[in-house]
Amino acid sequence: MFSQDKLPEEFRGDNADIGLRPYTSEDGNPTEQTRPIGSWNQLYLWANVWDSSTRREGQDASAALQWDGRTPSTLIASDSAANMEMMDNRYTYMRHPILLRFYSFVGIQYIKHGNKHPNRGGWIDLRISVIPVYVWWNPYNVDMKFQGPSGEPWGGYFGEHRFMPLLLSHNIKFAWNSLDDGLLANHSESMLVPYTKNVSYSNRQVADFGASFNTTAKLKGDGSPDKSGSSTLKAGEIVVFAQPVVSNIVHGNEVYQAKNQDRDFAPDRFPLKEGWDQSPGQVSSYAVNLTDGLRYELLEGSGYEQNGTAKASVIFAENTSQLTETPKNHVLAMKYSENSSNSNLGTFMATAGLMEPRKMNSKSSRNGTSTPEIDIFSKTMPTILNLNWGAWEKPLIDQVRFPADLWQDNEGPNEEAKKSGEYGTPSQDSTFIAYYGVSIKWGKPPVIGAYPEGKDYRAKTWQHSSPLFWGGQMPTASELGRLYSPYQFEVKNANSDFFPITISNILSNDGTRLSPFGGPGAEQVNKIVAAELPFQQPSSLAGFAGCRLTPGWYKTDSKAAIAKRFAYQSGVPGVGIGNAFADPMLPPDKVFSHNEIMGDASLGDFWDHGLMINDALWDSWFASSLASRPSSIGGTGKEELKTVLKEAFSTDASSNKAAGIANRRFVPDLQGKPAEAVVDELSRADEGYKQAGKYLTVAGGFNVNSTSQRAWEATLLGLKKRKLLYSRSGMPSVLSNSQTAFSRFGVASSDKSHVDDYGSVGVTQGIPDGEAMAWSDLRTLSDSQIKSLAQNMVKEVKKRGPFLNMSDFVNRRLQSGEMGVKGALQAAIDESSINSTFDELSDMVITPKGGYPNQDAAKGSVYTAAPGYLIQSDVLAVLGNILTTRDDTFTIRAYGELTSREGVVLSRAWCEAVVQRGINYVDPVNSPETPVKKINMKSGALEETELSAVNKAFGRKFNIVSFRWLSPEEV
Repeated sequence: MFSQDKLPEEFRGDNADIGLRPYTSEDGNPTEQTRPIGSWNQLYLWANVWDSSTRREGQDASAALQWDGRTPSTLIASDSAANMEMMDNRYTYMRHPILLRFYSFVGIQYIKHGNKHPNRGGWIDLRISVIPVYVWWNPYNVDMKFQGPSGEPWGGYFGEHRFMPLLLSHNIKFAWNSLDDGLLANHSESMLVPYTKNVSYSNRQVADFGASFNTTAKLKGDGSPDKSGSSTLKAGEIVVFAQPVVSNIVHGNEVYQAKNQDRDFAPDRFPLKEGWDQSPGQVSSYAVNLTDGLRYELLEGSGYEQNGTAKASVIFAENTSQLTETPKNHVLAMKYSENSSNSNLGTFMATAGLMEPRKMNSKSSRNGTSTPEIDIFSKTMPTILNLNWGAWEKPLIDQVRFPADLWQDNEGPNEEAKKSGEYGTPSQDSTFIAYYGVSIKWGKPPVIGAYPEGKDYRAKTWQHSSPLFWGGQMPTASELGRLYSPYQFEVKNANSDFFPITISNILSNDGTRLSPFGGPGAEQVNKIVAAELPFQQPSSLAGFAGCRLTPGWYKTDSKAAIAKRFAYQSGVPGVGIGNAFADPMLPPDKVFSHNEIMGDASLGDFWDHGLMINDALWDSWFASSLASRPSSIGGTGKEELKTVLKEAFSTDASSNKAAGIANRRFVPDLQGKPAEAVVDELSRADEGYKQAGKYLTVAGGFNVNSTSQRAWEATLLGLKKRKLLYSRSGMPSVLSNSQTAFSRFGVASSDKSHVDDYGSVGVTQGIPDGEAMAWSDLRTLSDSQIKSLAQNMVKEVKKRGPFLNMSDFVNRRLQSGEMGVKGALQAAIDESSINSTFDELSDMVITPKGGYPNQDAAKGSVYTAAPGYLIQSDVLAVLGNILTTRDDTFTIRAYGELTSREGVVLSRAWCEAVVQRGINYVDPVNSPETPVKKINMKSGALEETELSAVNKAFGRKFNIVSFRWLSPEEV
C-alpha cells in the first residue's frame, strides 16, 4: 500500500487525514473532534522518506532524503506557516533539529575611560552584556543540512527582549564618588534594550530579528557579517552555536557600527556560528555601557569601599506596562499570545525556522511605537517552547557587587590616582554573573540554583517527556504540567552556591563533548541518534516504531490547538508502535483523560495513542515486505514494486524467490495461479494491497501463548548470528554478530553497543572512541540473557494470558497495578535485568511526587526507552511478523478397531494427519480476503460483510498437509 505514489482514496480526505483508529464514543469526549488517532499519511510519508526518485503529490524537495550516491542526508522540513494559522504537513514528514538548550548569559567587563571622568572622577567604564547561546541536536540517523528545499537557511530569534525582557537598576549616581542604594529599587529597560533612541550607539544592547546558524561566521571591520554558509550536523550530532567573533576586539567598536541610528531591524546581521571558543571577541564587543567614569574604590575587593560598593540588580519584566522601549508584539510571549489584551509577562517562548532569503539583511526603520514587518521566518518550527514559570518571582541578579579583580595591575604611588583606577587596565575576559533560559530535563536531580529551587521536575525523558515530540506547549503550566514537559526553565546567578558561571561550565563543554541529558558531570557525549528516517520501507509493524505519532491533518481556529498537533505528547512515548508504556497523565484504566493544566482546553486532551494504535494495527494489518526498495545497500537506484513482485513470485527454477521478499519467513504461495496473474493483481494501485496476505504464508509461526521456556528460547536464539545493517560513516554496511543482536533502527547507528562493549565506562560516560562517542541503539544479548528473557516471558504468559489477539499481547492492560504499566514483553525484558546498566544508576531512578493520575507510570529510570535501553518494539521489529495468538497447524491422531460380536478386538489401526488452516473459506462463494467484519476507516464503526452463513459458522478450510499410518510401536 505504501509503495504507491499516493495513498488509496479510502485513507485520504479533503479536510482531514484518515486516522489509524478513529475516535469512538467509548474513547472519551475530546475538545478537538477532528484529530484522528495517528495518521495513515504520517506512516506513508515516513516509510517513503528514503525514496528521492518519486515526487509524490504536493511534495517539495525537502520531503525525501538527499542521496549523494553513497550516504543520505536530510534537509529541514518545517511545514508550519509563520502566522500559525495552518500547519499542513500532509505531504512532508516534518523533521528539524531539536533545541536542547537556549541560554542568555549576563556578563560584566570593564573598559578604560579615555580620561578621568569630570563628574564621577573615575577611569573605569562599566559594561554589561547579554550573550545568547543555542545548543541544537540532530536526533536523526542521517546528516541534517540546516536549510530548506530552496536553500533557505535555518535560523532563530535571539536577544533577551525577544524572550523575557530584562529590567536593570544600579546604585551609581551621576556624581563624584556617590552611591545610593535606594536606586536599586528603580528598574528600567535601559540599557538592556536595542530600541533606545538618542543615546550613544554603544549604549544599546545588540539583538537581532533572526540569525542563521552557520559553520563559521564573523563580523568584518565595517560591522557587516561574513558567514561560511549553513551548518550540517552529522547524524546524532550536538552542536553549540554562539555569536560571531569580531576581527578586532575594540569593546564594541565594530558591533555598534552595525547599529545604524534607528534602523534596528536587519535580520541575519549577526549570524551565529558553530562552537564556543571562549574568545573575548565573542563577548566584549557586544557589551553596552552601564556607566562610565566609575572609581576603583567603589568596586568590591578594592580595599577601600568606605563609601559603599557599586551594585546592580536585574529582574524580569512582569507586564508590558514596564516596557518603555520594547514594542509589545516584539516580545514573543505576546506576539503569539491567544489573548492580546493580557499584558502579563513571565512566559519564556523561543522559536526558530526557515528564513526568507530576500528579507535577510534588509534594514527597516522603527518610527515611534510602530512595528516594522519583521516576520522573516517563512516556515517556523512547530515547537513553541512556552513555559510559564512565573519568572518574576525571583530576581535574575539580586544586587550583584562589581568586583575589583577585573581591574588589573592598579598599582602606583599616588593614592588618589589608585582610588580613581588610573593605573589599572581592564581584563579582556568577561565575568558572567547570571544566566537564564531553557534546557531539556537533566537526568540528575536539579542542582542548587536551578529555578525553581527545591523542585525536582525530572521525568522519564525518553519515554513520556521526549524532546523529540516537542511537547512543551504550556501557556499556563501548572506543577503537573511542568513535570510532564521535557523542558525546564533555569535561572542561576552569582549569588547561588554553585560552580563559577562560565559558558563552558554551564554547557559542560570541554571543546567536543556536551552533557545534554544529565547536567554537569553526567553524560559526556557528542552525538546521540534517537530518531529514525528509514533507509527503506520497514518489513514489520514494529519497524514503524520510530515514526512520530502525531494526530493527522486538521483545521481549527485555535492557535494553541494547532501547536498542540505538533507538540503532541498525549500518551505518546518516545517510540510508539509496538510499545505499550503507560502514560502518567492518564488513569491506568482509561485511554482518554482531560487534564486542565494548559490554559487552552484543547491542550488538556490526553489519549493513550500508543495503546490505541497498537489496537488498530496488530490484528488488521501486517508488513508484507512486498514494497519498492533501494536496488543496493546505500545506492540511489530503486526497484519498483512490480519488479519486487516479479522476483518474489517467479516460477523460474533458477531464480531466487526469496530475493523479492525482505522478510525471509514469508513464503510465496501462488494459489495455483500463473505468476504473471498474481503480480498483476498485487501491483494494482488502489486494490492490490488488499490481496497480499492471500499469496504469503508464514514459515515457522510462533504462538505467544506458549508456556514452554524451551520454545521461547529456540525462537529467540533463532536470531543468533543474524546479519544486521549498521551505519559506517553514514554508509549502510553489514554487521556480522556472533550473538543475538537487536537495533532500534533498520540501520543501526553504530557497530558498538555502549551498554555491552563499554559497560566499565558507565552508561552516562559515552564511548571514548572517536566517532563512537555516543549512545548507541545497538544491543546484543548473551545466551544467559536470552534464557532469562524466555523464562520471564513464560511467567508473563501465565500471569496475563491467554492473549486473545496480538494487540492484547503487545499492549498493557487497562487496569491498575504492574500489568497496567507496560506490555508483557517489556515486563519480561525488564525482569531479565537486560536494562540493569540503566536501572542500577540509583540516582536516575525516580518517583515523581507530582499529582499524576497514574503515579506508577511515572516511576522508573529517567533513561527508560533511551537508545540502547532495550524495549519491546526492538524485539518485535524482528519477530513481529511470525508471532500469533493461535495455532494454524495441528497434528491429529485417530484410532479405530474392529471387534467381534463378543467384543473381541480383531484388528486395530492408528493414523496421524497434519492439518493446516488455509486461507480459503469452506464455502467458495466468498473470496479469501473477505473479512468477517471490517472497520469503517472514517467513522470507526465495525461493519458486517457479506459472508455466507456456512462461512460464518465454519470459517476457513483445513488442508491435510500429511497423512500416515502408525505402527503399534509408535503409539
